[in-house]
Amino acid sequence: MEMIENRINIKKAVILAGGLGTRFLPGVLAVAKELVTIGTKPILMYQMEDLAKAGITDILIIGNKLKEESFKNFITPSEEYIEKIIQDGKRPLMDEYYELMNKVKVTYLNQYEKEQNIDGKVYVNENHEMRGSSGAVYTAKNWANGEPFIVVNGDDLCIYPDGKSATQEVVDVFAATGKTVEYAKEMPRDVIYKYSSIVFGNPIANGKGFEMLDIVEKPEPGTEPSNFMGFARYAFDERVFEDILNSKPRANGEYCITDVVQKHAREGNGATCIFDGIYFDCGSKEGYALANAYAGLADPHTFNNTRARLKELVAITENQHAKRD
Repeated sequence: MEMIENRINIKKAVILAGGLGTRFLPGVLAVAKELVTIGTKPILMYQMEDLAKAGITDILIIGNKLKEESFKNFITPSEEYIEKIIQDGKRPLMDEYYELMNKVKVTYLNQYEKEQNIDGKVYVNENHEMRGSSGAVYTAKNWANGEPFIVVNGDDLCIYPDGKSATQEVVDVFAATGKTVEYAKEMPRDVIYKYSSIVFGNPIANGKGFEMLDIVEKPEPGTEPSNFMGFARYAFDERVFEDILNSKPRANGEYCITDVVQKHAREGNGATCIFDGIYFDCGSKEGYALANAYAGLADPHTFNNTRARLKELVAITENQHAKRD
């Protein structure tokens, strides 16, 4: 019982932001894709706000050298720029940003950098050459310092319209079980082969979650154990780092965190909970476009005009496509 109690309070979270976002070229030449805006806020800020609602106070962004400057400019804005905003009377537009940054401490690390500077101390990232999502998670070892932590995919946006935190469910299931947790999302059965499929066990955590007995990556059509894919958010403790080291690369040379989650599930150390809110894959053009449309509809100040214009644009584009056909 003591072992589980030591894991109850998750205060740390990692945001994976190492991708180059090539599907959004040339738009991401100057800024990381996680900093592209949905409405008036970057994707990254939505992620951080959701984590803060779940009680997370320490956030690590894991990226790469190519986009490091844009992330650091977001974490610590230019003093000259802020002074100009104040002079122009626009300071209230930053209220949400400052409210958030007063709640969380934010660190940035390059996944492929051998030396890490964390709170003024220099550490060695032993596996700085490891490619893939597991390599990104391993980058957090020194920063995590033995504590449990949440992992969020930087371009997966999970929203509950009532404003509650999506991350909170993952935190709650981990708190109750001490198991590795991965979110589950229901998908049409005829497309689940493109993703992964979760094998569910018994309800746990007072009905908030389920045992995860296995997760099958890209199952053959018709063989999927369920139409729920694993995605977006994970909860790990320090055991994940050793299992990453003991894992094997895939054919493309990358180490995938799903393989580690699968190992934990098969060993009886896996859990899941179902996300039934609104999900946008903002790493895709379609998901990003839909997220922006939703932002316009969700804002009471822009709802009526956005709804009217969307109907108008649908009619116009349907006519354009019909002419092409």
